Amino acid sequence: MRCLVLVFTLLVSLLVGSTPLLANASSQDEVSEKQLKALRQDISKLQGWLKEARGEHSQLENRLRETEVQIGQLVTRIADNSREASELEQRLTRLRSEQRGLQSQLDQQAGYLREQIRSAYAMGRQEYLKVLLNQQEPDRVARLLRYYDYINKKRTEQIEEYLGTARQLNVVQSEIITRGKTLEEVRRSLQSRRNELLAEQKKRQIVVKQLSQEIAGKGNELKTLLADQKRLEQLLEAVTEAIVRLPPPRDASPFPQMRGKLPWPIKGRVLSAYGSKQYNNRLTSHGLLIQAREGDAVRSIHGGRVVFADWLRGFGFMLIIDHGDGYMSLYGYNQTLTKQPGDWVHGGEVIATAGSTGGQQNNGLYFEIRSGGQPLDPISWIARR
Repeated sequence: MRCLVLVFTLLVSLLVGSTPLLANASSQDEVSEKQLKALRQDISKLQGWLKEARGEHSQLENRLRETEVQIGQLVTRIADNSREASELEQRLTRLRSEQRGLQSQLDQQAGYLREQIRSAYAMGRQEYLKVLLNQQEPDRVARLLRYYDYINKKRTEQIEEYLGTARQLNVVQSEIITRGKTLEEVRRSLQSRRNELLAEQKKRQIVVKQLSQEIAGKGNELKTLLADQKRLEQLLEAVTEAIVRLPPPRDASPFPQMRGKLPWPIKGRVLSAYGSKQYNNRLTSHGLLIQAREGDAVRSIHGGRVVFADWLRGFGFMLIIDHGDGYMSLYGYNQTLTKQPGDWVHGGEVIATAGSTGGQQNNGLYFEIRSGGQPLDPISWIARR
């Protein structure tokens, strides 16, 4: 347990301790070589500590973490594939519309050229020769020659326009073929990853069931929940000690002034309230459990810096944001995390997607607000719906 706390302390020191310019320096544009060297050393140490800390997990807990990490990665790739497919479909729609417009333009230009050819054929070359040989009316000759020059010039322009449109049409048709093939590849990749996701989700169901049976068989359910809660407290204690120097966000109102005005992190009804009791009052909830659908966007309630974003036993993918002045918000059970430690976020910005990680049976968001490490009732801080 002590090892895990040291890991989290080191993680946060990596973000704020090894680079004091983040909190104290007036200029954040320059980092000394000494600070960069220290940063690299901390990263190296962090990897070793993390490996050791994860060794404290049981075999089933490690399998659960690995499976949920794999699911999160697949969900992210599927979302990327879906966006790419959507963009390709939109591009193909625009290209096909452009193709129809160019084809219509080409048909119209072809009609003009046919009229020109028919006119030229009807007039023949004799009329032009007669005009040249007719010396009786010089003014009329000059006017007719200008007219013939105009007709020829116009005909040449129309031919060039026709050829230009035809070239454009060929380019568009080639791009339609290329984009169409790419779209098919993306769709195949998407289907393949969805199949992989289904397989991983089945694996997770088996692991969660085995883990639940193991805990129930030993009568350790309450003990496990209390241990998970204690682990979170230790993490928060380490984080609080390390980030005390972080200033509040420059582009956000001070957190204490936002009481009763903060937005909800996700839409959904509250399934478990702050302070609710379980197991004969031996377990007290320090946050809210909010109903959510898998993949729903989880948003930051206020601006701040991400100080933790990783898998934590009992809470799955957990993200913690420091809002300055000792205030923090916590978001657990997430399916994926879209922010990394050290990232600045704004209020209302998407930071994760909802899920059921950490061995939960149902989808939802676990949400806390802390001040100086102590839990606060989120309902008194977020706005009424």
